[in-house]
Amino acid sequence: MFYYVAIPVYNGMLMLGYATIYTSFPVFCLIFDEDVDNERALKYPPLYKTLQKGRELNLKTFLIWVWKSMYQGAIIMLLSIYLFQKDALYNIVTITFTSLIISEMLNITTELNRVHWVTVLSITCSIAAYMFTITLLKQEINASSIDLEFLYKVVFLTFISWFPLHLIKLIMRKFDPSEHEKIMKGSKKTKDLPELENPLV
Repeated sequence: MFYYVAIPVYNGMLMLGYATIYTSFPVFCLIFDEDVDNERALKYPPLYKTLQKGRELNLKTFLIWVWKSMYQGAIIMLLSIYLFQKDALYNIVTITFTSLIISEMLNITTELNRVHWVTVLSITCSIAAYMFTITLLKQEINASSIDLEFLYKVVFLTFISWFPLHLIKLIMRKFDPSEHEKIMKGSKKTKDLPELENPLV
């Protein structure tokens, strides 16, 4: 706030790049992700019951996404302003925007069930595009502030904003797995069991 007038932290160019270049392709590549292969989908019909119940995309799922976004945005912005008060606002913009992009890439990899080469390529190209635009958009991104201390601050903010959510998801998968995760674990156990010979043969 400046004289009770809201001033955006990121200008229009950075917001446009975040929505179109840096994060759009990895998000769209999530369509290549598969939680169950075709063989097991045909072998275990109960998997279709969860889709019919509409639990994959409901109000609860939407509110969880909103809470994650609010948590990560608040952690990245408020923690950076609190810890890096000595830095100029110009440097904080570069630190928080870089941490925001890396956190989004980590969020995408967290949601993956299988690694697809298209997703890996899109994430690599998005990060490369951001690194390339740092040299071009010198008025929006302070490239001169990028050093070891800058990398330390980015890694710290990214870790605090992403790892707790990832840890909660791992705990939920361990103690409260979904139906398809239970079936996948059960099918792996039965596949690992040795086949018994028929004594009547």
